Amino acid sequence: MKKTKISLKLKITLWYMLFMLIFSSVILAATSSFANAMLQRDISRRISGTVTEYSRMLNSPMGNDIFPGFRFYDHGVHMAVYNSSGELVGGQIPFGIEGSLPDFKAESLRNITYDGNKYYIYDIEVPLKNSTEKYKLRGIASLGDESYALSSAAKVNILLTFVLTLIASLGGYFILDRAFVPVNKISTAAKEISESSDLSRRINLGKGNDEIAALANTFDEMLEKLEHTFENEKQFTSDASHELRTPVAVILSECEYMTDCADNVEDLKQSAESVKNQAEKMSKLISELLTISRMDKNTIKLSPEETDISELASFVCSEQEEIEGGGITLKTEIKPGITADVDRLMITRLFVNLISNAYHYNKENGTVTVSLDETDTDVIFSVTDSGIGISKEDIPKIWERFYQVDRARTSKDNGSMGLGLSMVKWIAEAHGGNVTVTSELGEGSTFTFTFPKHYIA
Repeated sequence: MKKTKISLKLKITLWYMLFMLIFSSVILAATSSFANAMLQRDISRRISGTVTEYSRMLNSPMGNDIFPGFRFYDHGVHMAVYNSSGELVGGQIPFGIEGSLPDFKAESLRNITYDGNKYYIYDIEVPLKNSTEKYKLRGIASLGDESYALSSAAKVNILLTFVLTLIASLGGYFILDRAFVPVNKISTAAKEISESSDLSRRINLGKGNDEIAALANTFDEMLEKLEHTFENEKQFTSDASHELRTPVAVILSECEYMTDCADNVEDLKQSAESVKNQAEKMSKLISELLTISRMDKNTIKLSPEETDISELASFVCSEQEEIEGGGITLKTEIKPGITADVDRLMITRLFVNLISNAYHYNKENGTVTVSLDETDTDVIFSVTDSGIGISKEDIPKIWERFYQVDRARTSKDNGSMGLGLSMVKWIAEAHGGNVTVTSELGEGSTFTFTFPKHYIA
């Protein structure tokens, strides 16, 4: 049997109604109990006070002469006076309860129930002046009228409570229905995105200060990031395919030449050299792609250790100067004795990428200046070249994967695949630092890497 689904709005409304009814019932029960207790205390005080007052009147010198003017009903209390023999000599008792009255007991407050009504009884003995005789004074008060009033008030309160609870529940349901409109929009947007794979879809709920509005805006921000990431992945795949297509085509072409057209050993050697160069380029690209993939998945764990940064930077500069050459002058301004806690391998890669970029995008007979300095807490490494520079609109893009400044303006085909700076940015952030660039088109660029001396995981 299929279960009937109950909406969250209805569930909340029903729970709210149940809570209101339980809470109201407890309040009504407590109020009723308190009112009954107060009523009984009031009657007890009233009957005892009235009987005591009348006993004083009977005990006065004029006690025997006051019966003609004696009011036997006062403050809701029926008064009855008995002589010492138990005979009624004045006053009255409520009709019909004579046979249900208890025996006389002086200064005792008791109650009886007769025909559904509750009666309070208070007895007192009154000695007469200049006589051995005693009057017995009895007061009787009914709880019926007050109880009826309380009962009527309780019924009215119960009815009002039910009506108000119903009105409050309907109002709450209406408010919930309005409040859940953004939730429905979020659900609809998620469903449409799932069905269409359109990550450009947005909720566009607008401004708001409540939690639902915050959720909707967070959802839009998440979609924007997902769309950006998805587009980057598509571009990454396209660029990687493009970068691999050229060396693969060259390798296939050279292999066909070797098998079909090569006439001598020299031709075979030249074709094999070309295949080797393209294979090395592919190997480098694959290695960098694997490294970037590990970076994205956060599977690369840094192993920081105290390192002489000055010595490391000098070593990398000497190595790059020997590798690159090409008439470009390398100048160093490295302060000795600078140490920091870093992952030596990663920092070496960062230094190599920045310095090799300075060589690759430099002008003929240009200069590369590498400087290293420190503050009390940070290490500052910078690389300046006299190369082609970067336009202002291109600066934000250089950290993207596979992005390269126009190759037509470089001094040579450097084999760069546009992955170096994205690695530099990741390594800098992984060390708790940052890397910035300043550049003038046609004048050169300066990359500055700042990181703390003490690594914080």
